[in-house]
Amino acid sequence: MNMQTTKTKPNYLALAISFVVIGLIGFILAQRFLPAGDRLPESLKATVFPEGKPIVGISLKDHNDQNFTEQRFKGKWSFLFFGFANCPDVCPTTMLVMKSVWAKLPESARTAPEPQLFFISVDPQRDTTAVLKEYTTFYHPDFVGVTGNHNQLDVLVNQIGALYGYEDDETGKGYTVNHSAQIILIDPSGQMRAVFSPPFDINDMVTTFVNIREYFKG
Repeated sequence: MNMQTTKTKPNYLALAISFVVIGLIGFILAQRFLPAGDRLPESLKATVFPEGKPIVGISLKDHNDQNFTEQRFKGKWSFLFFGFANCPDVCPTTMLVMKSVWAKLPESARTAPEPQLFFISVDPQRDTTAVLKEYTTFYHPDFVGVTGNHNQLDVLVNQIGALYGYEDDETGKGYTVNHSAQIILIDPSGQMRAVFSPPFDINDMVTTFVNIREYFKG
């Protein structure tokens, strides 16, 4: 998948359906064969991958110009969101949602280990590390921007199952970036564990994360 070379919009409906279908199949199989006491909570407001999906081979840069590999996921719960700094609506809205989620997390979900959020820019031409640092820390000082060239980005994008693509804006003098709007949750072992899909409800996200964290903590 090399969506960055296309001028067509990603099929967000198909992407959302694929996340739901894959997660639902895994959920049904896990629930069927696990003892009752080991089953996932039924009220989770996310697509959960009970078996997990390892994320490997990442080679990007964070907004401090430090190397960013899958080792950054190890030991902490990580939220990932794909977007770009010039995004007019989806990205700012989602970042504000995550700012509110951070504010509402109970103390037990803030420590040992504390969660982290990575904003993955799929617009490396404009989103330099300096731009990303200013953008992400505007929403929260602990949020981290990450990017890389298209080949590097696609290693992560393809494993997550996200989409992005470019098209000319209405003036014909620039371009905009269409991208997946889901928020990805990576567990402390570096495996993709859940996907939150819009529209986002802050309270549901907080409760779901706390429950997922508690369930998979072992």
